[in-house]
Amino acid sequence: MKTKYLIPMLLLLTVGAAAQTSKKEVYKNLNIAGANYYAYPGPSQKVLTPAPEGYEPFYISHYGRHGSRYMTDNTPYVYAIDQLDSAARLGILTPKGADVLEKLRICYADAYNRDGDLSKLGRVQHREIAQRMYARFPELLSQPLKVDARSSTEGRCIISMFYFCQELQGLNPAMDIHMDASKRDMPFIVEDTHVEPEETPAMPALERRIEAMLEKVVDPSRFMKSMFTDVRKAESFVDGMELMDALYDISSDLQNVPELGISLTDIFTKEELFNVFRVFNSAVMLSLGLVPGSTPVYQAQTAIRDSIVTFADRAVRACKPGMDLRFGHDASILPLAYLMGVKEAMGGSTDLENMYKTISIDKLIPMAANVQIVFYRKEGSDDVLVKFLYNENETSLPAVKTDVAPYYHWTDVKHYWEGRR
Repeated sequence: MKTKYLIPMLLLLTVGAAAQTSKKEVYKNLNIAGANYYAYPGPSQKVLTPAPEGYEPFYISHYGRHGSRYMTDNTPYVYAIDQLDSAARLGILTPKGADVLEKLRICYADAYNRDGDLSKLGRVQHREIAQRMYARFPELLSQPLKVDARSSTEGRCIISMFYFCQELQGLNPAMDIHMDASKRDMPFIVEDTHVEPEETPAMPALERRIEAMLEKVVDPSRFMKSMFTDVRKAESFVDGMELMDALYDISSDLQNVPELGISLTDIFTKEELFNVFRVFNSAVMLSLGLVPGSTPVYQAQTAIRDSIVTFADRAVRACKPGMDLRFGHDASILPLAYLMGVKEAMGGSTDLENMYKTISIDKLIPMAANVQIVFYRKEGSDDVLVKFLYNENETSLPAVKTDVAPYYHWTDVKHYWEGRR
């Protein structure tokens, strides 16, 4: 449940993934209930819209979340194993509870001292994203060009950057790739810590609504009966909600280490997983300030967007092929997409119980989530066009008018961003 984190153009309906997630989708694929732990599924759009006649790509600006990882904190393992082990010594574990305890020990042995580390799957994800980028834009990426890659100082981001760049270098040895990860760059990669929006009057009430929503839709009684033969005795030392919370976190993350061949989704009913998912979905949106009336935490990512403009304008003036790559976190990429005005990030509402119907973080910030802005120019013209890809699917900026959808005039995009803070 991760409750500790509570705090006029034609839409491209035929391509890309919608930003909402249905109950039917979750029931069909329970990994989706992991929300931002959802392992990157890859793009649904196979063929991109050709550029207007005469326009060729000359620059790409990319921002990617690190790939699949281990949990950033192994406390859920320690807590769950401790509680179930205590019950085992008292002889009150059900066969199901005993099976869960055995699986937890196997998984924790693999995760021990790997808090937050990139998993093997995370490396594969970034290699494959780089491969698809190269295949989609060969006219740009097959020529000699300079690539500036910068990362958050977190190891999982640095290693994601390395595997992405290593794949590109293998595809085109003529690339001149510079990689760096420095605290100096953090305002332009993660957040500007000097930006501290004042809490809005509505925020405390919104947070209380999230807590009430959780209590309303999640009941640990069935779960406790499935784990313990004597629930009353178990409740003397086990908090049902806390144990569900820990096991939900673990279950959500196991999809990111598929080599273990272990899943714990069957601990929960489909309804329980769906309900926890929709609570957490709204909680994340609230914590990032994307719910109307909430504290605008997303403003701390304005510097990232502004740096994208600075670097892009430099590339436009240079008239040379190039690429800028940034590697960070989910809590940065979603606010960044919102500040850009990307369609998928604009569905926040005060209808917390049903927000998953308009915006869903499994679609927006799965592991290895990414935004790509591809720049095009035409010989003899000063007009620069851009196209936006969200998780490698073409997307739109609904507030920006365009006569060449899904492409935009760069000057129009910049004008819109200047007024959006």
